[in-house]
Amino acid sequence: MDFISNTTNIDIFIASIPIIVLTLGIVVLKWNAAKAGAISLLLVIIIALFRFESTETNIVIAGSKGISLSIFVLSVIWSSVLMYNILEFLGLIEVIGNNITKLVKNPLAQALVVGWGFGGLIQGVSGFGVPVAVVAPLMILMGFSAPRAAAIALIGHCWATTFGSLGSSFYTLQLVTDLPTEEIGTHMAALFALPIFMCGFAVAHIQGGLKSVIRGIPAILIIGTVMTFGQWISAYLNVPQIGGLVAGLSGTLTGWILTLTPILNFEQIQSDSIPDNSHKSNSLNTRKLKNISFHIAFLPYYLILIISLLSQIPLIKSIPIQFGLDYPTNITGLGYIVKAEQDYAGIKLFSHPAPIILFATFITYLVYKTKNMWSKDIGINALKRTYSQCVPSSLGLITMVMMSLIMIDSGMTSLLGHSIAKTTSFLFPIFSPFIGVLGTFLTGSNTNSNVMFGALQLQTAKTLELGVYTIASSQSIGGAIGGAIAPAKVLVGTTIVGLGGQEHKVLKKSLPYCMIILVAVGIQALIISLLE
Repeated sequence: MDFISNTTNIDIFIASIPIIVLTLGIVVLKWNAAKAGAISLLLVIIIALFRFESTETNIVIAGSKGISLSIFVLSVIWSSVLMYNILEFLGLIEVIGNNITKLVKNPLAQALVVGWGFGGLIQGVSGFGVPVAVVAPLMILMGFSAPRAAAIALIGHCWATTFGSLGSSFYTLQLVTDLPTEEIGTHMAALFALPIFMCGFAVAHIQGGLKSVIRGIPAILIIGTVMTFGQWISAYLNVPQIGGLVAGLSGTLTGWILTLTPILNFEQIQSDSIPDNSHKSNSLNTRKLKNISFHIAFLPYYLILIISLLSQIPLIKSIPIQFGLDYPTNITGLGYIVKAEQDYAGIKLFSHPAPIILFATFITYLVYKTKNMWSKDIGINALKRTYSQCVPSSLGLITMVMMSLIMIDSGMTSLLGHSIAKTTSFLFPIFSPFIGVLGTFLTGSNTNSNVMFGALQLQTAKTLELGVYTIASSQSIGGAIGGAIAPAKVLVGTTIVGLGGQEHKVLKKSLPYCMIILVAVGIQALIISLLE
């Protein structure tokens, strides 16, 4: 008898207990991610041992896989946040933002170029709430009300989340599903076209209602096409870690070019009140950064682009320097077979995002030092801030990744996928992106959502004989869009614009757009699944 035949209906409920506890812990009991993840991890170990008949060896191997996958993802997160913090302490993020905002005049152009394009660009290189923290104040400086600025920042950047943060969310999904990088990357990038365009129309509507949507159609179609192609070509060239960066940069530049044409160069009355200078950042008023060019400020990200492309040269790509562990085949007492893994979550020295980011950071340090832009406390301060920012979320990620891998290797994920397939049947693709949203809503991270539900979605797709690439893509697309309503990110937006305690005002604006986009993504997945 196979594994499914050895389980009962009560096993389906028991297998869902760790996810239920994680959900209730975060949403109802207000536990932080580390506490919720740790308790759920303990529960899943107990259930795996005593209900799903996993051996101690099964648990140790699955836990080790979880740590391996965590290191793969966390190395990207820590290195990208460190680079961003270095630029922040140098005042260069302000240089980048100010150069862009000075080039864009009318409110619709500001919403599209800064809120949509530049927000995606920041997500591409950093993520983890940083786009909201950077873009929302800029929108206020340009005259937008606080709720509108926060909503534009939240909706405007979420399309870049999966291929943003220099690939952490994408690589997580690829690793938990074990789908080939090239295939899942290009497929997902193509499916992202719809949410990219819809985010643009949503930003226009938030800015000025239906009139702005109609007026912005040409610009949105042009910018959206450029950004879609930017993500797709990055995936096609097998450098998905720069997909969000390439798309955001190309979209921002395209938007700026359009402001020089009648498409976005026109008079428009701001839909909000007169700019409120009280929101202006002190650092914007006090720092003297006028002599630093945009290109010097953006140097590390140019370097990431160049080094990432160079890493795909066959000679460099073939260099066999990497860190990864091999795991043997094992089987549980209920007959669930876990296949062997070689170089699991391997970190390749010349192609993994983290070494590329660190190498780019080192070159940037040398350049800035020769230009007398570096002071000895910059590196220390950046490291301290990175540590304080990343430790809490890292602990939560590790425990949730370990929980997820134990669920996978004990057969729980397979059982839940089989149950969902029986319940939803051919309509499952419509629900797929909403599962992704749930993970992001709970954890505030598309990366964590992919860890929690990526394998579950894959298993469900296999059971229903649906296209695995479409369903896996819908998982991460849903998780990305869900960032616009995730409490953790909404809190960043409300805090940065002075609306602490008034999160409902921002959610009221962003939630309808998010739901419309998700329904469209679900319908898209259903249509493609029926045609495959």
